[in-house]
Amino acid sequence: MPELPEVEFAARALRRWLSGRRIVSADAPESRVFRGSERREFVRRLPGESLDWIERRGKYLLLAFRGGVGLLNHLGMTGKWVRVPPGALLPTHVRARLDLDSGEVVAYRDPRLFGRIAVHPADELFSLPEIRALGPDPLVDGVDAARLHERLSRSRRPVKVALMDQGLLAGLGNIQATEALFLAGIHPARPASSITPQEARQLASAILESLERTLKAQGAGDSITYVEERRAPNPFRIYGRASSPCPRCGTTIEKMELGGRTSAFCPRCQPE
Repeated sequence: MPELPEVEFAARALRRWLSGRRIVSADAPESRVFRGSERREFVRRLPGESLDWIERRGKYLLLAFRGGVGLLNHLGMTGKWVRVPPGALLPTHVRARLDLDSGEVVAYRDPRLFGRIAVHPADELFSLPEIRALGPDPLVDGVDAARLHERLSRSRRPVKVALMDQGLLAGLGNIQATEALFLAGIHPARPASSITPQEARQLASAILESLERTLKAQGAGDSITYVEERRAPNPFRIYGRASSPCPRCGTTIEKMELGGRTSAFCPRCQPE
């Protein structure tokens, strides 16, 4: 599932692909990707537009065009933006497309249809309820360890579940929470309220380290492969590596279910 680093990759790619280009036409078949919005507005309002800016908040992409139209995009579980060269065939499962004056197509591909595209006025994007409900974005706002500790101290949930709350920190999901807790040496099932100020500082640093490491592993190309895709490499230290040796101490990595998600952890490096 795309988390903050994957969505940041998409934002950077879209800036490269759309900057200086004009949209000749836009199309989208009927699908639930446009739930809560009008598909026909995407088709009607995007032609003739050129990009003004792209921002990311948590797992959301915000695209603003010079004519005043904006797009809110969440990649869901399998959503991905791809660039298709002139004359090349589109990939399968394309839910929306932008044809550019260069002959290229920028397409939104989403096999499982959990993603969403919504058309809004560009100057209202940051005021949308989805964006206003988000906590601080680690890459944009940093991670305030004191605030993190204060918020965790009020929660009786497992710390892993608390970290995936988008109102606490925007953009963290199962992968990044798993990795950050391993780096910080914190067991994922510990009550969030048991985290000490020192551990909160370690966790804040670990979150940023995990995000930066993931972004570096993704590189700066035009394509990205999600770790859940078939035959995809796993660049993570502990996520998806249950029953393998811990990269730090060699102990067998274990897993448990928390909040409906599988959590990998090292019983030695992350003692309960």
